[in-house]
Amino acid sequence: MKIVRTTCALLTACLLIAAAASLIFVFQKQPEERIVIYGGGPQAVAAALKAADGFGGQVTMIVPENRLGSIQTAGGQNLFDLNSYKPSRLPEGIPADYKGAQAGSLFYFLRELSPVFPPSQMEQFFSYKTGARKNIRVLYQTDIERVDCESQGSAYRVSSVAVRPLKRAVGGGFSFDFQKPPEIIRGLVFIDASETGRLVRLTGHHIGTVGREDQNPDEKQMAATLMFKAKGIDVEKAVTDWTKEGCTLSEKGSLQLWGGYILNTDPGFSAYNENPASPYRFKPYNAGEDGYSQKGSARSKDMEFWVNGLLIYDVDAQLQSGIPNSKGGTEPSEARRLALEEIAKLEFISMLRRLPGWGSAEIVIENGKPAAGETLYIRESVHTAIKVDKERRIYEFALDKSGVTGGDSRYYKRRIGLGYYQFDSNSYKKGEPLSNPLPAKPWYVPYDVLLCPSLTNVLIPGYAANIDSFAWTAMRVYPNLIVLGDAAGAAAALALRGDFELSNPTQKQIEFLQRELLKYQAILEK
Repeated sequence: MKIVRTTCALLTACLLIAAAASLIFVFQKQPEERIVIYGGGPQAVAAALKAADGFGGQVTMIVPENRLGSIQTAGGQNLFDLNSYKPSRLPEGIPADYKGAQAGSLFYFLRELSPVFPPSQMEQFFSYKTGARKNIRVLYQTDIERVDCESQGSAYRVSSVAVRPLKRAVGGGFSFDFQKPPEIIRGLVFIDASETGRLVRLTGHHIGTVGREDQNPDEKQMAATLMFKAKGIDVEKAVTDWTKEGCTLSEKGSLQLWGGYILNTDPGFSAYNENPASPYRFKPYNAGEDGYSQKGSARSKDMEFWVNGLLIYDVDAQLQSGIPNSKGGTEPSEARRLALEEIAKLEFISMLRRLPGWGSAEIVIENGKPAAGETLYIRESVHTAIKVDKERRIYEFALDKSGVTGGDSRYYKRRIGLGYYQFDSNSYKKGEPLSNPLPAKPWYVPYDVLLCPSLTNVLIPGYAANIDSFAWTAMRVYPNLIVLGDAAGAAAALALRGDFELSNPTQKQIEFLQRELLKYQAILEK
């Protein structure tokens, strides 16, 4: 879809009247000339910033949470999952000693926040960055009620979305506030940067799969996590095996800690993790300090950490989107409510204290309740596909298992960045392995991961990206998603300038996009 902006032909000879008529035309047309972004995570923020910088019209963000950052703020997942890698060529403006497979917006996010950050700091930073662009409007605690589409040949284009404010529901979670009227938002380009894929699903024309459906017909999604805050941890005693565990202090003075491998041999943890009646499993944890203390040692046990350790199985992210799953599962807000009850139990706290360095640890209490993420750390929901034939079990994706395990050369010409992380599912059900080793090199990510074949004006840099379930176990982390967000925002801006065909760009247009991404300091070479 190539979008061309038109100007009004003025027939009067009076320049004053002509100018006034032109202004009236721009005012009337402005609601149509906008990029609409659904989601508030780092990939959505990256898309909004790149779209706003490249396009002078309105960029509207629809954010279900009451803040930007999504899982990394509302969910308490306060770590960027990074791996060190030295690319052969860095874009201009990136320091020569930079070691990472992704830069672009991520470079600036890391420079401001560091790899470990207080969620409140990310929230403030994202709010400031979006607020500084006068053409970005953010609708907080708002969700999509309806998506309207128009036929466009054999495919469809989204013409508008109806959104409505959310209110906290009885018992947890949020529901639509029907006492307030909906708003109809029209746009020319729509970007689903969400963790649920709700926008593309509500079109009724989404082609895709659920969870690991392409690998296993059980359609299970990766285990979710309830992030909780703990204190009283003796950091020096917590690290017993430096080959698997460790701690590090960021440039801004926030501590990251990872460990707990003793749980693999500890009978107390084994009994907890193998209980078939329980949806919970404690894994080797990672933890990020909720602050920039500059301390980073056992002598500061007052430090509070957000802990990623409690896995929750059979959480269905589709239910958060209001779209039922025939295979069943627990709605995320209900799963969170039950998990809060779990971590408040004395038995759970006693189990945590079996970990080295955690003998005096306790759950942080805020307002009389355990301090925990307001949303769950969801790792998977739905996937977009090029082709799905469930009867013959034929699935085709823009980025697949072969592409992330050595067969990525076919993506080189259409690359928008690099993907890099271990294939880390954290498992789909109890007894399955948590992750696979880190590959030696990153892989090229093609532009096509942003496309749904049946929708001509929609880009998907969120969880519903055109990626198979195996590749998703690595692509799901935010550094990779920010790469997609940068590309989606830049491509949307080029389309609205008339320089790019969203749904079927030529190779020349892809090269144009790549040059734009290099201006934004994206890494395009291994």
